Amino acid sequence: MRVPRFKYKFFLSRTVFRVFDGAKVSVSTSKISRSKLVVNSGATLVIGPNVVIKDAEIYVEKGSLIINDYSIIGDNNRNNHTKIIINNGNVVIGHHSKISCDRIWVRFGGNLSIGNYTNINLGSEIRCDERIEIGSYNQISYRVKIWDTNTHNILGKEERRKIAEKYYPYFGYEEAKPMTAPTSIGDDCWIGEGASILKGSQLGDSSIIGYGTIISGQLIPPNGRIVQEIRLRNLSEYDKGE
Repeated sequence: MRVPRFKYKFFLSRTVFRVFDGAKVSVSTSKISRSKLVVNSGATLVIGPNVVIKDAEIYVEKGSLIINDYSIIGDNNRNNHTKIIINNGNVVIGHHSKISCDRIWVRFGGNLSIGNYTNINLGSEIRCDERIEIGSYNQISYRVKIWDTNTHNILGKEERRKIAEKYYPYFGYEEAKPMTAPTSIGDDCWIGEGASILKGSQLGDSSIIGYGTIISGQLIPPNGRIVQEIRLRNLSEYDKGE
């Protein structure tokens, strides 16, 4: 492990930054505070000018992470860190975007791209095992799920038990890539709180996805409006126990 030689180029405050031998790291003038960054041998991390990383954890094990200029990663609070975990894959975040989601997790050579001036709020999660494309000028609310994967394989009990014992205490470990399908979100979309955009979904430009709506493998045309139907019960129904 080696200490980065570019410390003079950016501000570090209460931050752990570990760069292993063989890693490729380029950091322009940026502000990094209350964070943890780890870049393994053979992995790449590029942080553009005027980027802010605060209250975040970034792990690049195999693959690459590129954060373009003026983007913000984290900037939440000490009790809610944004995590970017790249076990194997590539992530590109455009300029002037703010990524405050709870977790971005990329595995199995997945490719994730996020455009410019896109905001992803607290509690949201991106799981990428193949390909996710998120355009520019998007407003993505709280607790939104964007997945291109089933996240887990359905295994027989004996095989699952062997994996549980092998990787204990890391439950749910996957040795093989689950079922996936590319997922995309166009530009200028509004995704409401608690929505789920699941594998194989394609949202056209200027789509609006309502609160709690689940989209799975659907093609939403540009300017589409999708709202989950919610049936409200009146008090008399509850009184009858129905």
